[in-house]
Amino acid sequence: MIAPQPGKPLILYLTSTAKSIGALLVQEIEGVERPVYYISRKIQGAEERYTPVERHCLALVFTAQKLRHYFLSFPVQLVTKSDPVRYLLSRPALSGRIARWLLALAEFEITCVTPRAIKCQALADLLAQFPSGQCEPLEEALPEKSITNKPSKSWTLSFDGAAGGAPGGAGIVLQSDEGEMEYMSYKLGFACSNNEAEYEALILGLLAANFRGISRLKIVGDSKLIILQTSGEYALKEPTLAPYRATVQRLMERFEAVDIIHRPRLDNRFPDALATLGAKTEFDEEKVTIEIIKKTEPSIIDELGARCEEDWRDPVLKQLVSGKGTLPIAEVAQFTVLRGELYYRGPQGWIARCVGLGEVKTKLRQIHDKTCGENEISLYRRVQRQGYYWPSMKEDAAKVLRTCQKCMLYAVEAECCLMEELD
Repeated sequence: MIAPQPGKPLILYLTSTAKSIGALLVQEIEGVERPVYYISRKIQGAEERYTPVERHCLALVFTAQKLRHYFLSFPVQLVTKSDPVRYLLSRPALSGRIARWLLALAEFEITCVTPRAIKCQALADLLAQFPSGQCEPLEEALPEKSITNKPSKSWTLSFDGAAGGAPGGAGIVLQSDEGEMEYMSYKLGFACSNNEAEYEALILGLLAANFRGISRLKIVGDSKLIILQTSGEYALKEPTLAPYRATVQRLMERFEAVDIIHRPRLDNRFPDALATLGAKTEFDEEKVTIEIIKKTEPSIIDELGARCEEDWRDPVLKQLVSGKGTLPIAEVAQFTVLRGELYYRGPQGWIARCVGLGEVKTKLRQIHDKTCGENEISLYRRVQRQGYYWPSMKEDAAKVLRTCQKCMLYAVEAECCLMEELD
């Protein structure tokens, strides 16, 4: 074992079997890989049910926690042939255990490299330390398609956080310039401020983009404070936000090109909805699947269709537009069409908008509630003066008055006064 030399990266070899996990940390000095530290432990409890890829990720997280002082002081190159860690953490459904692992690795500078050769038999010596059985090949748990190639296309990361007490929520949306989209909602099961929730969302989005292999990223958010603090235009006034900004800036260095801009809240509604969903949804599992179904017709379409068929305006409007119909010409001549709507022409030349039967009760009730008890002018005349018309408006207005005790009392008093004058 040697002490690592400053200025040179550390190289990490991982291994995992059904019974144990381990790692060997080395540093290349004068062309020779020399061991720095070795660590291992048994698989136990629920870990025995992990998939081979998850066990490999567990080995990385376990090593990063135990050798944290090395990981913070040196950049680390993770040697892996099929890159299972990046594959697992780039899945859209980041939640529960995977999300916790991802956050635990966020503070370290870890890059995945494909081995050119296994120098000094480092990996062979490591595997020899495990007499429990044959190591499971990770390639068999991954799809045949290579997942190590980074796409060169540009992606946009939209993020938002929701807080106001525990728990909070975070929402992120990744969208490529070719229209591909991934979106995730997180439940933050701890107390946090709104600014901390915003930073959590940004960090989760950066991690998801990084492990997906995205190299060109445009970041947009509706929190002006977070955007300008991240870009360095605003100073930090809350000490609790310093670790968040440091983590964000360190993650941004992993991309070839990053642009960060502010977006108005109205243009950031999708991640805002995802953040609210994560904060408000109650569940006990590590993750839940929520299905959103798009409806193109109202549930009462049959009832609406029947109502439209009974609309008294349709025959008049149809005959006015087409010139064909069975209604008397004198009756149709009382109507006209303005800007696509039907209007009634009164005897003195005034016009009133024709109201469908579905609006009648609403209009009558609104006008009656404003003038109840003021019976110098009848409800029927008031409706006329408001500029509305339908064939049975006089009868309908009378029915409304008969159901109002205040209006009926006024009518009785008015009739008594009239009888006294006649006497």
